[in-house]
Amino acid sequence: MRAREVAGRVAGLGLAPLVWVGGLLRRDRFFHPRGALYRARAERLAEGGGAGRLAERLAGPVVARLSNAWWRGGRELPDVLGCALRFVEEDGSPSARDQDLLLATIRHPWTTLLAPLTTDQHDFLGNDYYAVSPFRMDAVGEGWLRLLGPGGSPDGPDRWSRLARAVEAGAARFELQLKLQGRWEPVIRIRLESPLEGEARAARFHPFRAGRGLRPVGFVHALRPAAYGASRRAVPLASR
Repeated sequence: MRAREVAGRVAGLGLAPLVWVGGLLRRDRFFHPRGALYRARAERLAEGGGAGRLAERLAGPVVARLSNAWWRGGRELPDVLGCALRFVEEDGSPSARDQDLLLATIRHPWTTLLAPLTTDQHDFLGNDYYAVSPFRMDAVGEGWLRLLGPGGSPDGPDRWSRLARAVEAGAARFELQLKLQGRWEPVIRIRLESPLEGEARAARFHPFRAGRGLRPVGFVHALRPAAYGASRRAVPLASR
């Protein structure tokens, strides 16, 4: 473990008590209290090089969760939006090959506090999403990932209905890109196909679920396990 991961683990342990108390006070998860789950599919865009090897691993069925980071109750106040992806087997059953990717409308760790001002909180498809910290990939190397949205959704009363209408129209799609050596390359196209039944908040995505060989590295990834774990542990206590 490198120095940046050690620093992230320490920071996560320091942040965890604050997140736990915050979850108790709001009686919900501190991060991403509301989301929507969709069945999706990833199609290859890249054929050769590192991007092509990654595309081969990720092509196939996907579970996608679109969420807001802070606010509840339908309020579309300035916020960070998130997109969590789980690459799964064809039958959807849990597998050691499942791979989670957590992305948000935060370009760099040092822009976190400014991200709500640069995010279009009214439209999930009107934003791009970033992994914030890099990944180390088998037979590919260490690189960065981002998810580009199509630029907007159909009109609707709120972001959830706009997203649903885009899915119905077949227009809810994202492009996952990889940057290895200073240049972004397309990897796969992800198309949302239909809503998934069940409570979206119960879907527990984990940044270290790495069954397809994408292993998170860096400061931000390292602080997540303790902070996100504290957020989840606060929910059953708050609901008593």
